[in-house]
Amino acid sequence: MKQTEMSGYLKMITAGVGVLLLVFIFWFLPLVLREPLLGAAGEGGYRGTCVLIWISGVPAFLCLVRFWGICGNIRRDRSFCRENAERLKRMSQYMLADAVLYTGFLLWFFLAGWYRGAAWLIFPVLLAVFISVTLTVLCAALSHLVQRAAEIEEEQELTI
Repeated sequence: MKQTEMSGYLKMITAGVGVLLLVFIFWFLPLVLREPLLGAAGEGGYRGTCVLIWISGVPAFLCLVRFWGICGNIRRDRSFCRENAERLKRMSQYMLADAVLYTGFLLWFFLAGWYRGAAWLIFPVLLAVFISVTLTVLCAALSHLVQRAAEIEEEQELTI
């Protein structure tokens, strides 16, 4: 598979994930959480949770934008460059922000006593924290590897 083909496929996947993320954040989650949260936390708790979900979508979309840039570099045969390493580093920071946000929400969930009426919500929030931490570590590791590969590539170009 050529770089241009791979880049095109990756961009299609990125756009698809973006659309699915929009549907998930703005339609599916508010719909599913409405009744349980209204019973456990009231109208204010439901609205606050929706706002938290929408805010947590911002770092996810920023990651997709950064990944779109990486796809553009792949298309130009610049997979291992400092720019991609920096983009991956930023993506790890965005995911860390999401992990902190959901950890804070989990703490508030317990402090406010919402677990009594909606204990099943603990699992999805823990899953969101786990996924965020996993993506943080993955992006940071990939950033380091791409940075090292860029350095090796630059050294190789100097020796030729």
